[in-house]
Amino acid sequence: MTLYSQDDANLRKCMRHGSSVLRSGHSQCPMDKAKGSHHIKKQSVLWEMALALSTRLRLRRSSPLLWGLGFCLICFFFIALPSFNSGQQRCDCHGNHNVPREVEHLPSVPDAYRSNPSDKHNMAILIPFRDRFEELMEFVPHLHNFLKLQRKNHHIYVINQVDNLRFNRASLLNIGFKESMDTCDYIAMHDVDLLPMNSALTYEFPEEGPYHVAAPHLHPRYHYPTFIGGILLVNREHFRLVDGLSNKYWGWGLEDDEFYARLKEAKLTVRRPGNLTTGTKDTFRHIHDRRVRRRDMIKCYNQQEVTRRRDRQTGLSTIRYHIQSRKEMTIEGAPLTILNVILECDRNVTPWCDCTENVGNTKPLQHKSENRDDVIVPKLDRKKHISHDG
Repeated sequence: MTLYSQDDANLRKCMRHGSSVLRSGHSQCPMDKAKGSHHIKKQSVLWEMALALSTRLRLRRSSPLLWGLGFCLICFFFIALPSFNSGQQRCDCHGNHNVPREVEHLPSVPDAYRSNPSDKHNMAILIPFRDRFEELMEFVPHLHNFLKLQRKNHHIYVINQVDNLRFNRASLLNIGFKESMDTCDYIAMHDVDLLPMNSALTYEFPEEGPYHVAAPHLHPRYHYPTFIGGILLVNREHFRLVDGLSNKYWGWGLEDDEFYARLKEAKLTVRRPGNLTTGTKDTFRHIHDRRVRRRDMIKCYNQQEVTRRRDRQTGLSTIRYHIQSRKEMTIEGAPLTILNVILECDRNVTPWCDCTENVGNTKPLQHKSENRDDVIVPKLDRKKHISHDG
């Protein structure tokens, strides 16, 4: 188990480059560098005091008593002088020598789920992730403490896409489900930039159907009726029933709308919170900054035509990926599992998985016999359904 504090640069190294970067032992924590400079200054002061005393002794008339006193004082300075090397401590992403004993022996993930015996269910928080370290450092301890107050058995999984393909949120959620199902019976599909602020929001087991915590009347940005993004709870059986999410959505947008079509087709009713005293401004805190985190809105090849319709070819059963590494760690005492994953792309099916610009776009075809139920793009009134939050 590895510990991380706020703004720890080693978290980035562990997630983006694996363990080899840190095993060399050349990386140091910023606070350790500060400690090193502090010891250097302390050494300099003590040396100057010793040299000044020696100079005074040379200027005065020699006396055995005075020389003896000077020798004793110089010896005292050397004994009191702290060792520079002993004052330094290295950050170690994999070692335990700096970890408090009570944290070293944290239970394994399956046992950690059962921290609240009164809760009969175990929830996996699935975070599709790429390069959002600042948000992650704030999100993990916040949500962990929020759920502890509700006495919910839970564990956070960060599914970190480390390949060079475009971001695929839906595929990462499918992977998170597959990798967590041995220890949980429901999942929370959770954005890393959305923090629940109202304690009345519950993460209860969604027995009757999917439960949309970040409902349209509460979400700070999206308010259209069929919106199910942000935070959605789904039990294991229902997620398998609809075969998870489509794997065709490379880039930003529409994967949630396609998933809503799957739920509707399976006759699963999405439930939402009611009777809350908060609204779109204070139920959640949205920490996404679109000026810093630019969304991948590129459409290329026939992506626009394919992704606007219901996908019946791909899903949980067809996901192809490789786990590069799996890491158990904590951020400010909150445990999490990071899965560094490499996705596979069939370019014959989704050639837009690695395009970097709008190329070869095809306009949506208007078929006379088009089944309107297959069209998943929501009808939006941008002034009414979208707030300029992020």
